[in-house]
Amino acid sequence: MMLICPHSGLGNQIGNYVFAEFLKEKGVDVKFLITKDGKLDREFVLDKFNVELPCAGKEDIEQFLALKTPIFSYKLLVYNILFRKRTYFNSLYKVLARIRKEYGLYPKKTPAFLAKTISFEDVLKYGCRVGAVCDCYSPIPEFNDGNFKRKICGQFKLKEQMNEENKQIFDVIKSAKNPVGVHIRRGDYLNLKIPVVKSEFLIEKMEYMMKTLIEPEFFIFSDGMDWAKETLKSFNDVHFVDINDEAHGYLDFILMNECIHRIYSASSFSKWLKYLNEHQNSIEFTPENKDLTIET
Repeated sequence: MMLICPHSGLGNQIGNYVFAEFLKEKGVDVKFLITKDGKLDREFVLDKFNVELPCAGKEDIEQFLALKTPIFSYKLLVYNILFRKRTYFNSLYKVLARIRKEYGLYPKKTPAFLAKTISFEDVLKYGCRVGAVCDCYSPIPEFNDGNFKRKICGQFKLKEQMNEENKQIFDVIKSAKNPVGVHIRRGDYLNLKIPVVKSEFLIEKMEYMMKTLIEPEFFIFSDGMDWAKETLKSFNDVHFVDINDEAHGYLDFILMNECIHRIYSASSFSKWLKYLNEHQNSIEFTPENKDLTIET
């Protein structure tokens, strides 16, 4: 049995979900470790989409804990601790915290349990079928099969109707001749010293869209909207979409995914928008390392 733990923001949740779907296509028994506890993690929103979420019950967790740990997993444990220490223990925490919080089970951190927390890369490389995974955040080449991609695209549609405010923006995007979605990821990236896109990158790509497209309209999605408004104030036909808080970021995802053309950030949210883009003849720009900076 494989336990998949979707966590953190929407991009990470999508990544782990898609990896689970990939495993299910390969005949692997997959169950999800999910929590909606706001104290433990960010808002869980995957269930807002038409996805299939076979959640683990208490008996599933007990069965998982009782499963014999494959000998090879002990070798992976040593490797992960030595060479992926921070990433490994971060994954272990997320898995263990959910088992304790959601099911009231408190497995001891013995080598037999520790070895069951593995990387998605371990699964792909060694064919592991017993383990807990929570670290597949971005699209990987294995997800590019045409039939699989169409299936996933079909699942990331809203289950329920949008509220009126989002529906109005959706209708404006639909009526635009050339809607351009611009994702600007900032927020906690600044405090964590994670690179963000330079203003020059955004301005250059938006100017290109203006020269290339007929009547482009820009729709800006950002967790740093004040910065975005100041940086892009010289542009016309710009809609700053700031109606959704973090808990409703999945609505921003749906709105931006409706835009034909896109300018992305360096984030898992952007990477999945690109993967799930079903529009034909899109002009898309993804930042390279030279387009990123760590702001002080």
